[in-house]
Amino acid sequence: MDEEAQALSTVLTGKEHESLESDKTKKKSRETSVDSTSDTEKTRQVSTESNDFTNNSQQNIGDSQSSFKNSQEGSNSITSGIEYLMHTYQVFDSKKLRKKARRMAIQMMEQIGYTVMVVTPGKFAIKYASSAPYHLFFTRVDNSKETYNQQFSIIFSEILDRSLGEIVNSLHLTFMVDVTWLYLQYLLVGQRTDMTILCKHKTRVHEELSKNITIIKVDGQEFSSHHTNIMILQYKNGIRVIVSTAGLYSADWENRTQGLWISPHLPYLPESAHPSDGESSTGFKKDLERYLSKYDQPVLTQWICVVRRIDFSDVNVFLVASVPGIHKGFEANFWGCKKLAYVLSRYVTLPPDTQWPIVIQSSGVGCFGSTIESWLLKDIIRCMWKETSVGLKNHPQFQFIYPSIENYKQSFDCQDLITPLMYSAEIHSKQQWLEQYLYQWKATRTGRDHAMPNIKSYTRISSDSKRIPWFLLTSANLSKAAWGSIKQYEGYSIRNYEAGVVFIPKLITGTATFPIEEEEDAAVPIFPIPYDLPLSRYDLDDSPFVNEFVDSLN
Repeated sequence: MDEEAQALSTVLTGKEHESLESDKTKKKSRETSVDSTSDTEKTRQVSTESNDFTNNSQQNIGDSQSSFKNSQEGSNSITSGIEYLMHTYQVFDSKKLRKKARRMAIQMMEQIGYTVMVVTPGKFAIKYASSAPYHLFFTRVDNSKETYNQQFSIIFSEILDRSLGEIVNSLHLTFMVDVTWLYLQYLLVGQRTDMTILCKHKTRVHEELSKNITIIKVDGQEFSSHHTNIMILQYKNGIRVIVSTAGLYSADWENRTQGLWISPHLPYLPESAHPSDGESSTGFKKDLERYLSKYDQPVLTQWICVVRRIDFSDVNVFLVASVPGIHKGFEANFWGCKKLAYVLSRYVTLPPDTQWPIVIQSSGVGCFGSTIESWLLKDIIRCMWKETSVGLKNHPQFQFIYPSIENYKQSFDCQDLITPLMYSAEIHSKQQWLEQYLYQWKATRTGRDHAMPNIKSYTRISSDSKRIPWFLLTSANLSKAAWGSIKQYEGYSIRNYEAGVVFIPKLITGTATFPIEEEEDAAVPIFPIPYDLPLSRYDLDDSPFVNEFVDSLN
């Protein structure tokens, strides 16, 4: 028996699996407030067959099932086993070792109860190339086979695929991380596991992590959150930046609708280059450096230095981020909806007399006030109405996509009584005027109708539902904490860390708009929209999802 199989047969048993399943059942709960909590682990185990799963390794696991006397011992043992693997397997420098690592990862994920999502390794570079010029992806939905072969569908391990390069170090900025799950994703593809993680919450906490994994909890002021999901993958010859809406834990990558932008490979500048060299036409390099600096974390110093040494000239999107604080003067234009307004006012032009509605889609709803004028119209809609337009006198129509209770009842998450959605009945009772602007989550076209959206997106859509003038993918829900609000005599107040990217036609396709529907002889690729068009209003007897609804089902 080789060392990898020995490790597995030592730490994985049937009783241990029963203990984990029991623990997950007990922990099932709901998210209770905007941007502050997360869903719990799923209660089911999905058994997935793999060509890498050999009869011998299955027998090794079966032979060890009598080695534990109680479930607590099993739980302790799997923790010890993960810690052993983290300390022992960090670098995979041969094809044989990577193949063994893949088998180990699949076996351990099945025993723990994670959904095992796999694709043929070494192929993602081809899919990535075909995603040009947008490089926008949506997570594959495990329960929706229709999403498996879509060109824009992705699973987490594809981001790490060795066809994109050999990873030497990783930076993860996220809301929540399950270190065990994340480590096993790296093990699955045989990539080096040196990483730094900044997060708001973490699950499956290990007493002793490998020295090559650093975790720092991001604390903030009351009612604030670290909601950003950014990855920087460092290779020997450059980096790649990923901006996402998904956390680093299993449930966020299984049966939900998430969005990701993946940058091209960004090479190192010559040693003689100045740190300000290699900027993109969108200012992405400086914006990313500024954002990382706002953490004031010594552990990020090396990553800021890496960013300065990189050529970002191939990046064609803008970074729109938020950081906690009260921002004054020109500094306010770097963050939140002020930043979005700054970009739109300089790079987007709408046709004359265009009455294209602003369409916002998010998984959380904040407190807006007693009328639409209280905050939405004054701060948000005004900032998203900054495009250069001739002849437009009135503010555009506002349409808000947020799942109804009926949408949730039909979802995969409802089967497990978990949810990424965040809205309280108390807040809704104070802003029922919002219902006249609400639209259902419908995504039949992309096979994601039952995959609740944790994606957040903002755009404007032409009256014939064929074109958009810009598109924002972001971690930011529709809330003051995420986007900011004006404090009289003080400045522009933001409470959350957030990050997103804006796609502007002028800088990506050289056109005024992106097509979102098939056109004859179209020279510009269709921009992928996750939801169905035209939008569907709520049914008369329906209402927006609130977290108290999950309580009523328990």
